[in-house]
Amino acid sequence: MMLVVMLALVLLLAGSGVLYAGRFWNLPKLPQRHAYGDLLIDKFSTKNQVKPVFFSHWSHRAKYTCRVCHWELDFDFKVGGTGMTEVDNRNGLYCGKCHDGKVAFGHTEENCQRCHTGVKASSIQKFNELRDGLPKDRFGNGINWAASIRSEGIKPLYSIYKPEEEPLDFRKKLELKAEWAFVPSAYFSHAVHVQWLDCGSCHPDIFNIKKKTTEHFSMQYILEEKFCGICHLRVAFPMDNCQRCHPGIKD
Repeated sequence: MMLVVMLALVLLLAGSGVLYAGRFWNLPKLPQRHAYGDLLIDKFSTKNQVKPVFFSHWSHRAKYTCRVCHWELDFDFKVGGTGMTEVDNRNGLYCGKCHDGKVAFGHTEENCQRCHTGVKASSIQKFNELRDGLPKDRFGNGINWAASIRSEGIKPLYSIYKPEEEPLDFRKKLELKAEWAFVPSAYFSHAVHVQWLDCGSCHPDIFNIKKKTTEHFSMQYILEEKFCGICHLRVAFPMDNCQRCHPGIKD
């Protein structure tokens, strides 16, 4: 009986041209804008009786592309997935590549508490100062990061090893047809993503590079932090923004 009711509701919404993800999917509760993308790194800290490390995505994203950390510095996309130690940092790896006392504050004892806070501690004032000067968005942390690059509101470094290197000029746009007939297609823009990422960020580990060969690519898996959900639940604009990917949805 419940299945019949659900199908009737789906057909009603489809017939009216209205579809809202929150009615069907258990979307995660989002933090406040200034805290969106904040995380605590605690692979080894607590085990060694040290407070976990606080990391703010928005404060770093304004200066560096995602590619710098998740490609050149080899940070795993999953928090806690990187076997980073203090020794590594002091030897110039991971955070230590920039936090060397020259580019950014160094890994010295007087600076320990600046990262090892044990809590998520983004500054609302500094966030608002950044957001005030950039294109706005209704979702995530309220900043349209792609538009911010286009308007040159920010100029994040694409490579720390080759500062002159620029993103690949690849503009192919993919249509991703939904499994449900009444759900309009999603569209993926390579041009937007290559501004932030490297081809190897997605291919072949997350998405098969051959068209239409990635299995189990559905909304449920995305909400389990797979595929697009690796970024579009914690850092990039969240799943609440249905029309950004499915422009044909009317709501």
